[in-house]
Amino acid sequence: MLQSLLFQVQFKLSALSDAEQAVAKYVLANAEEVIHLSTQQLAKRAGVSNATITRFCKSVGTKGFPDFKIIMSSEIASPHSIQEELKPDDSLNQIKHQLSLRMTSAIKETESLVQNNSIESCTKLLKNADEIVVYGIGASHIIAKDLAQKFIRIGKSVLDTQDTHLVLSSLASNPRKKAMILISNSGEKLEINTIAKVCNEFSIPIISIVSDAESTLATKSTVILLHSKIEMVDTLRSASTASLIAQHYLVDLLYYHYLADNYHDHVEKLKTTYAVVRENLH
Repeated sequence: MLQSLLFQVQFKLSALSDAEQAVAKYVLANAEEVIHLSTQQLAKRAGVSNATITRFCKSVGTKGFPDFKIIMSSEIASPHSIQEELKPDDSLNQIKHQLSLRMTSAIKETESLVQNNSIESCTKLLKNADEIVVYGIGASHIIAKDLAQKFIRIGKSVLDTQDTHLVLSSLASNPRKKAMILISNSGEKLEINTIAKVCNEFSIPIISIVSDAESTLATKSTVILLHSKIEMVDTLRSASTASLIAQHYLVDLLYYHYLADNYHDHVEKLKTTYAVVRENLH
């Protein structure tokens, strides 16, 4: 496996069945003990069947429990807990390795979650819209701004603001031919769901970039672009590294697919915007 097995378990936690989650949580809390257990012993400790152990191992990308234990044994020697973003005694190399694991796992998991037909549906919605409204809170606003500048450069009209009143006013005053893009890791923020509610009232299509398919935002959305969801076990969450990387991947994927549609026209607009900026600001 290209990424840490324990990190893979942590990333896939929310997508597992209830029984498999019980195994995953036991493994994450007792990694060193698990490598010495038999299938029957682990099943008894986790309160599940032997078959659940096998299904769990396959769900996280291994062939079975023996293979799972071999891979995990090689990781146990690492002094860094895979469940922690940062420890005070981490070396620079450990920090580099941990960040690499998080970023690689976030992208690979998101790649497996996002559906081709979802991206294609988003492209159609954006192509038919006269204006795109994009909104994200906190760290997600960084992704919203990146999305906005990308689409502005190829000729789309984009409203990008964290002023919720302005967003609601724009939606209500001229709802025709608009498309809303809402970016939220949890999909449960009050402001995000207030905007989604108004979009529903005015029949404005919503593209949501979110980590939870069962979230309130997802239930209000026309198209869901689902990204990886990591269950943090430690109390320190120093930065939204994984979710930002995953969201950025989806924005780039959406942008490049949109760019590929009517490619020559979009490329000409990119050339024009590049030339104007270069001529006047350099």
